[in-house]
Amino acid sequence: MDWLHAYEDELRVVFEENRRVISAFPEPLNARGLSYLNQFNVFHPDSHKNYICYLLPFWLQDPCGLSPELARRMSAGNVFLMLYFFLQDDLMDSPEASAAEALPLANLLYVEFLATYLPLFPADSPFWPCFSRYISEWADSVSGEAGSDYFLNDRIRISHKASPLKLSSTAALLLSGQSSSIPEAEAMIHTVLLTLQLLDDYEDWEQDLEDSSYNCLLSLVRSSTGMAAGEPLTESTVKDFIYVAGGLTGYAATAQANQLILEEASLQLPLLVSFHLVLVQNLQQIAAAIEAQKQLLLGGGLDYWLSSHSNLS
Repeated sequence: MDWLHAYEDELRVVFEENRRVISAFPEPLNARGLSYLNQFNVFHPDSHKNYICYLLPFWLQDPCGLSPELARRMSAGNVFLMLYFFLQDDLMDSPEASAAEALPLANLLYVEFLATYLPLFPADSPFWPCFSRYISEWADSVSGEAGSDYFLNDRIRISHKASPLKLSSTAALLLSGQSSSIPEAEAMIHTVLLTLQLLDDYEDWEQDLEDSSYNCLLSLVRSSTGMAAGEPLTESTVKDFIYVAGGLTGYAATAQANQLILEEASLQLPLLVSFHLVLVQNLQQIAAAIEAQKQLLLGGGLDYWLSSHSNLS
């Protein structure tokens, strides 16, 4: 199913609305805000793409009977919230980040996010206890990551790093009278977020190893190779696990298991499931390509050379 291209026109409206609002911030926060927004603008070729953040309200539009206007509004709110939390991540992760520059902008973005939901839910709505819980889950996850091995011991806390994303699904279900489906929607989103992190951690493992940042793939390498607690993990050990031991095949199998969980869910969110399948296939293709290259090398140097240079004929 087309979880992306069918919504390109809607996303152009969303990012234009985000630009309009941020442009009205006081100087120089408006310029900083627009520059930061561009780093995640889906239409910029070199930007960081956070598709689930932008698109989740549109994927919920038909299952929850949302109007196009409300779906766009919620998507724009998600972008404001994403920028707010990413600014905080930057402060926590980078010693070069400036709190004096980031925090004023972050708070303006947070106010704009709140403006999306305050008119939709009265003070006694169950939306607000969910709001508090999701923020608490995020805080617990990011504060405990350095001292815990979430991938081995508590995988839901990996997903909790993006817990505030669930606000849009919870809002959509409440507005459509489907509050009983909120726990299953939360579980489905947790599953997708875990696979997203698996893919991100494969792509970032070298930088995370250098920075001593937590990484699911590096956690798997440590456990699979029987490393002692505190023993330093080396780049060569990780590469041996990926390229010699075929460790990425088992890593991708975790994502495939997540796909089966989503397909068996009683709550029907087909576009979310289709998005997840693309993530799974990406990991599987990476693992298969590594294994195919290894087999060529095992088959002999001439076979590998012929295969690598066949496109020249």
